[in-house]
Amino acid sequence: MADNLKNNAAAEYIVNACAPGDLSGPELAACIAVIKSGGAVVVNSVKLRSAKLLAVARSGNEIVGVGSIKRVRTDRASGIADKSGFAFPAQTPELGYVAVDPQHWRNGLSHRLVAALLAGKQGGLFATTFDERMKKTLAAAGFTQQGREWPGRNHQLSLWVEDLD
Repeated sequence: MADNLKNNAAAEYIVNACAPGDLSGPELAACIAVIKSGGAVVVNSVKLRSAKLLAVARSGNEIVGVGSIKRVRTDRASGIADKSGFAFPAQTPELGYVAVDPQHWRNGLSHRLVAALLAGKQGGLFATTFDERMKKTLAAAGFTQQGREWPGRNHQLSLWVEDLD
């Protein structure tokens, strides 16, 4: 019963894409806190402010989810291509930092965050993950797993790409 009540609350969420500069300092700090709660990546305000685009999920005035299209980093893209054994253009931006506060899991927010990021994108994207739920989110959004997995800091990582034609 509690799961049904939680899932019915999904309609109360608002997910919007925005430029990092559109967020106030406290809002940016809330985004960083959500990302850090996931424990998968290291992020700070400089990294998040340098993103090309953010998607933010809110429940009332509270930020409960965030995702980004990161700025192009050719060295990162080239390194991922080498590690995965799958060649893709080094100018490809990365989708990342998709995180939802654990109290708001199972409400489809990762899907809505990714959809908001993809709505305004131009060209292909890549993402890396070890998380099985994120793999499902990426697959549902049209990403496909490519290449081989490789060891990350704490997990085996995989490459996911979208619209690289």
